[in-house]
Amino acid sequence: MANQSPLNQLKSILRSKRPAAAKAEMIIQLTPELRKSDVDHIEAAIEVAIPLVEVALMYAWFEITKDDSYESALEAILKESAKSDDGEELYMLARLALGRVHGQQPGDTLAETLSTELKVTAVRERAVRGAARAAAPPQPRERITIMIHGTWASDEKWWRPGGDFFQYVKDELDRPDLYGAKDQYQWSGKNWDSSRRTAANDLNSWLRSHPAAVVNIFAHSHGANVAMLATHQGITVNRLVMLSPPVRKDYFAKWSNVQNAYNIQAKFDPVVAIANGGQWFNLPNVLEKQMKASGHSSSHDPGVWRTERLAKFIGMPWT
Repeated sequence: MANQSPLNQLKSILRSKRPAAAKAEMIIQLTPELRKSDVDHIEAAIEVAIPLVEVALMYAWFEITKDDSYESALEAILKESAKSDDGEELYMLARLALGRVHGQQPGDTLAETLSTELKVTAVRERAVRGAARAAAPPQPRERITIMIHGTWASDEKWWRPGGDFFQYVKDELDRPDLYGAKDQYQWSGKNWDSSRRTAANDLNSWLRSHPAAVVNIFAHSHGANVAMLATHQGITVNRLVMLSPPVRKDYFAKWSNVQNAYNIQAKFDPVVAIANGGQWFNLPNVLEKQMKASGHSSSHDPGVWRTERLAKFIGMPWT
């Protein structure tokens, strides 16, 4: 589902045979990615959904529209579920949704709910705690560094944890903030303009769900163009290190959103030419370096970085 649009992900969740609690948690987790253009589908889904999913959809409706049209419906669900011996999960989720309508943070609503005399089974409590965690806005970190692969490289190892360049940047360049969890950002790597633009949208979504005060990016080949396209949607990058990008004006960044930009190119790189790009930006705000090494992959070779002192070129160590 990762490559689907948020609306199509929602449709897949609703069609799936997962338990209602799992569907509800996934809907709440997906909510920040949904758009106002999706609310018609959400409204239609509310009409036919089973109660737990219905409440999660009402939650999504409010978060997107800030319209409290479903407040009375949520209050009715809350009142009815409180009377049922097996309605604890629905009661808690309705409290969570109503809390958002009333301006509460999810964690506050959950703590208030669990402090009541309501008896909640362990399984149901875990499910609703999961929904509350999904609903809570992620805590921003001080800084994050990410690595973006290029065309046809989504399955390669060099940019992943354990890969040679990933470990070089993390260990030798001393970037403990280099992100390497299971949900590490990646894109299809398909050699289409539309794929790169979709990847830029996905990068924006990924960074919204992994907020940081300072964002640094190492990006190879068309991955650098993905990163530059993403700056037009609001991404602010402290340091953008572009490794053998095919330089094309139609992919230029919104430079006001890039504080420091570096372009590292090989002495000879036929791949860049095949990709209908040049090697040089020739812009005052982009620092450029031609290596002695040749080949499209040389710019993410740790040996080349050591020999050509590329860490010094990009101004490391960074604070």
